Amino acid sequence: MPYKLFFKLVLSLLLLNTAVYSQDKVYVKKLVKKLASPAMHGRGYVNHGDLKAAKLLASEFKKADLQHFGENYFQPYSFPINTFPGKVDVKINGKKLKPGSEVVINPITNSVSQSYELLWLPDTITQIASIYALVDTNQLAGKMLVIPEGVSSAYRRGIPGVPALFHRVEKAMWWHVSGAGNPENKLRLKIKADALPPDATTISVEAEAEFVPHYQTQNLIAFVPGSVQADSFFVFVAHYDHLGQMGKKTVYPGASDNASGTAAVMDLARYYAANPEKAHYTMIFALVSGEEAGLLGSSYLAENPPFDLNKTRFVINFDMVGTGSEGLSVVNGKVLPEYAALMEQLNTQKSYFPDIRLGGESCNSDHCPFYKKGVPAFFLFTRGPENREYHTISDTPEKLPFTAYESLFGLVTDFVEASSTTLFNR
Repeated sequence: MPYKLFFKLVLSLLLLNTAVYSQDKVYVKKLVKKLASPAMHGRGYVNHGDLKAAKLLASEFKKADLQHFGENYFQPYSFPINTFPGKVDVKINGKKLKPGSEVVINPITNSVSQSYELLWLPDTITQIASIYALVDTNQLAGKMLVIPEGVSSAYRRGIPGVPALFHRVEKAMWWHVSGAGNPENKLRLKIKADALPPDATTISVEAEAEFVPHYQTQNLIAFVPGSVQADSFFVFVAHYDHLGQMGKKTVYPGASDNASGTAAVMDLARYYAANPEKAHYTMIFALVSGEEAGLLGSSYLAENPPFDLNKTRFVINFDMVGTGSEGLSVVNGKVLPEYAALMEQLNTQKSYFPDIRLGGESCNSDHCPFYKKGVPAFFLFTRGPENREYHTISDTPEKLPFTAYESLFGLVTDFVEASSTTLFNR
């Protein structure tokens, strides 16, 4: 039987039994508020913010009566990370800039306490090769290059031979911590253009970095046993970590990225724990750390799974799912057309989202390590202008409306039910 016809038969059965979605948006919002609170220190690697979040999430698993592999929900592991637990002060002509909103420091930077003479480059420069034509890199001791925004890679990748630079930008002041496992004695800053006087001549930087070669962290894994095929698995995953802190006071709350996905997975865990008959396969709920440092938690889990990846039917990763007015994006949708077709038909039947946008392969979130192991996997994120915060200090709970959360929950639970009778049992 052609799979499209088979899908239609299954969808008809689903429609006869009009779903009462047991999503709990109130719970989701409350959990996001807790995860993005100052008490969690940005769920990063200063003040063990990730561990504080992990303990909260483990208690939520326990309240919902989720089962665990081994003695508890934790899967410990470690990785190297450079952190900024102390002072981060940057002054232009003696005036202090605001960390997070006016200046950020590249996470690979070692501790530094130094003043520099500013060496401005022309705004017309867009290529690194042009910089070498203007600057003798052997004469840069005590100087910092002022890089125009057009040289887009300067802050992230640096410029060979240039020991200190800052990149002027007009856009939002996003930060990141990827690559922070290999600190170096080079200074790279990003500074908001409107915080920079055109006649600035000097800059002073005092940053206290701490490199932790074996930072101890943990994934969390819980499950609901399958009611039909308990030896096969369906996995929901989200990363609960975020950027943490840059200095003593600058916290990155990470409400959208990714308290939203974490709360969605937790809500699904509560749903299947309360409705175990819906768990055709054993439902796995994995909340991983280390995503912001380079997909480290999901990679560790994919290499050390407490369940059989060869019997894992599907993985759905949730990352930034608090909007939805413009629709839903499905990374890997183009490379897994049968699964995508089922999701699109479910969406059409019940009008969940105004648009589902199918994307190709991309190793940009925690679905990727499982997909590389040969497990079919989607990465879902919602779209909409109601929230555009990404890696900023303004990614706070009150800015996250969860516009289409009911639709997301309904589509995903329908997909689980329909796929268990179509794609997985042929």
